[in-house]
Amino acid sequence: MGKRIVFINTARGGSHGRIAADLADTARAAGYETAFAYGRGPSSPERVGGVIDGAAHLAATRLLDAHGFASARATRALVKRLKADPPGLIHLHNAHGYYLNVEILFEYIKASGAPVVWTLHDCWAFTGHCSHFVSAHCARWRDGCHNCPLRREYPASLLLDRSWSNYTRKLYAFSRVANLRLVTPSRWLAGLVRQSFLKDYPVEVIPNGVDLNVFSPSEGKEINARPMVLAVASPFDHRKGFGDTVSVAQSIPEADTVMVGLTSKQIRGLPKNSNIRGVQRTESRDELVALYRKADVLINTTREDTYPTINMEAMACGTPVAAYDTGGCAEQLSEDTGTLVRVGDTLGMVEAVRGLIARPRGETRGACRARAVSVFDRTDAMGRYVDLYNQLVGK
Repeated sequence: MGKRIVFINTARGGSHGRIAADLADTARAAGYETAFAYGRGPSSPERVGGVIDGAAHLAATRLLDAHGFASARATRALVKRLKADPPGLIHLHNAHGYYLNVEILFEYIKASGAPVVWTLHDCWAFTGHCSHFVSAHCARWRDGCHNCPLRREYPASLLLDRSWSNYTRKLYAFSRVANLRLVTPSRWLAGLVRQSFLKDYPVEVIPNGVDLNVFSPSEGKEINARPMVLAVASPFDHRKGFGDTVSVAQSIPEADTVMVGLTSKQIRGLPKNSNIRGVQRTESRDELVALYRKADVLINTTREDTYPTINMEAMACGTPVAAYDTGGCAEQLSEDTGTLVRVGDTLGMVEAVRGLIARPRGETRGACRARAVSVFDRTDAMGRYVDLYNQLVGK
């Protein structure tokens, strides 16, 4: 073992994949050797399994409710690679995503004694099925999942409910790891972890950050002919508040609403001749930044989230946020940078959006940017992770 860190995540792309990739870059700059293992994306020596393995894991999930317990062959191949070149530290991100067998991976981790940082981006690690349970008002995860009300939600099982078995297997697999440090991006998620079967492990809160050089206000805030409301999600489904966003937008006819992350079917289904414009998902940060800068308000009607990236990105660009009060949203917003609304209260959201539009642009722009600089600086977040790496490997 030495100064080699292996990062493991579902993918190298997407919000969590970019976080892991940025951490790998930062660790290399700090003198560490790095390697990556991911489950979805282009074929490469770093990929865990292939298309067939992923399809088999998906089938096991849909038919047997066995998410996280398939991909045995692919995970054994990963363990073989780890044994051939033992890491000084493993940084695990999402263990779910149809690519990893957690029992096999954690059997290796326990035997190897390698220190592990596990960043939890959601609740999947300590439930018998779901990644989020707030919308279902479910508390079974505290003492043993069963009769899962979210069985048909991601990772959906169409036939069986094995939430009790999955809960028990996870509890056993994730117990008695000698050198495991949990990290969450929000105090909200850390509080849940401390009530779960993972409660005996140390938990550190390191908020996700954004690149403040990329996400920044324009030199002069563009004045729109009509107020512009922006909504961003991917996928923009019912859990992310698709219906609520449409309802709110229709209730503010004096503003134009742009919804980013829609499917072509959703775009075709938007109200005709309305003030809503649908845009498909974009991976271009430049396009997103341009929209954040142009918008007068970002609306976020997600019903469950850990620490929404879009809230940070919008504020970094000088745009205030109206968001449902769920997950870590309350930790992100302040009175001068946005408004929290009770989940599902679309009338309250309409009032919040109108109130933010009415505020002087110069004041909200400066307050949002100042908040982002003080709380959401990716450089600070990355530095805290490097400090944690140094502590665990004894550097």
